[in-house]
This record gives sequence, structure tokens and C-alpha cells, in this order.
Amino acid sequence: MPPKKGADLAKAAKLADKDNLARAETEILSLQKLLEIRSHEALEAKRSEKMWRERMEAFTKTLEQHKEDTLDITADMTRQYKGPTAKRVNELEEERRVLKQTIEERNAVISSLEDEKEKIKRASEAEIQMYEHKVKEMQVEFAQMLRDTLDRMHDRLSKNAGITADSY
Repeated sequence: MPPKKGADLAKAAKLADKDNLARAETEILSLQKLLEIRSHEALEAKRSEKMWRERMEAFTKTLEQHKEDTLDITADMTRQYKGPTAKRVNELEEERRVLKQTIEERNAVISSLEDEKEKIKRASEAEIQMYEHKVKEMQVEFAQMLRDTLDRMHDRLSKNAGITADSY
């Protein structure tokens, strides 16, 4: 007795479904790997941002220390200026000039540190914006890949099952 055509078709459909399932699982695994890679890149971007922020804080602390030093020097100059005798006025004037020069030098250093801090801040913000933009682009790409994959899987399943797109 010859085998039934319906049974052969059912077996063929089951084999095709198993093949499609295996392909779908493989695609899902590859997409999960891609997601893992993108997540790692985002984590690295956040680490870089944290490093830049810590560096900026260190520069801010250095700037504050320089300001305190300037205030200490100014306080010392004031105290020394008020207490000397007439004999030491010339010595104190010379010391005042040296200290004033030191303050100007430190102010120049503070100014250059502030400029450097601003440059670093702008660079950090630009880098943060770049990474945020990159993450958004990757999210859009990933969403599109998932949509395309699901559409292809639906088309394959529809073709294999004999279902039309209108009945979905």
C-alpha cells in the first residue's frame, strides 16, 4: 500500500518547521551577541565619561588649592606690612614685590588651568554627546535589524504554512 500524501506533506512541513526554528534560534543567538557587544561599548563610553569627570574634579581641586595659597600669601603680606618697624620697610617692600610677582605667576597658572579645564570639559561633553548619539544610532539599527529579522521569519513561516500576509 503506497504511503499517504497527507502524511508525507505533514512530515515535510515538520522538517521545514524544525529547520526554520533552528535558523531562528541561530539568528537570535547572533543578535544577542550583537546586543552584548553594543552593551559593552556603551559601558566603556560611560567609564570614559567617569574618568574625564574625575580628572575635571582633580583640576578643580587644584584650582581651589591655588586660590587658598593666594589668599594665604595675601594675608601674610598684610600682616607683615602692618607690623614692621621703619627700619624694615624697604625689606618688606621688596618682599611684597616678590610675593606680588608670585601671585601674578600663580594667577597666570590658575588662568591656564581654568582654560585647560574648560577645554577638557568641552571635549568631555562633546565625547559624551558623540557616544549618546552613537548609542541612539545603534539602538535604531538594532531595532531595524530585529524588525527585518521578524519580517523575514514571518514571511518564511507564512510561506511554509501556506498563510497569506492578509490573514495575519
